[in-house]
Amino acid sequence: MNEFYLVTSWIIVALELFIVLFLLYSFKKHRFGLFFGGKSTLKKQEDHELHSCFLSALAVLVFYPVSANLGAYILNLPLELIQMRQVYYFALVCTGVSFITVLYLLHVIRGCSFSATSRLVAYISFMLMCLNFSQLILRGYLDIHILYEVYGPFVVSFNICTFIALSKYPFYKLMESRLTKGAI
Repeated sequence: MNEFYLVTSWIIVALELFIVLFLLYSFKKHRFGLFFGGKSTLKKQEDHELHSCFLSALAVLVFYPVSANLGAYILNLPLELIQMRQVYYFALVCTGVSFITVLYLLHVIRGCSFSATSRLVAYISFMLMCLNFSQLILRGYLDIHILYEVYGPFVVSFNICTFIALSKYPFYKLMESRLTKGAI
């Protein structure tokens, strides 16, 4: 089952990279502004939504592999089992808090409003952080394995939901552009 989770995680990372590259390709005139633009590049609500979706996709693309590699590194540390669980789940909770904080700060620095996509990604991350905190308490301190069987499927489900939330905006923009061109 671990191989399934590993393959699924790499597929999700590849798809999220595709979303970021698609946003950069589709919005060529905004390419520089997506990375370095400030509040002056945000003239319409569509600009806010584009920048917010891009910031969310970029943050997920950075934090997802970092947290996966951090988790793999912690699992290979020479610690006792209970200590390893405590460090592992605590690191994942801290990564979740860091992700939400960075996502918020990126929006504040850029001066753009939170889109529905960004809010949904933050909510999913918060739920995943709560799940990791529950595992920290249950498995790390109390040695209770009540959530162990559902933890992996929940994490994969949350990651798939994050991907779907991130892909919604580019998909709708692609369909909108094809409809205006009459291709559909």
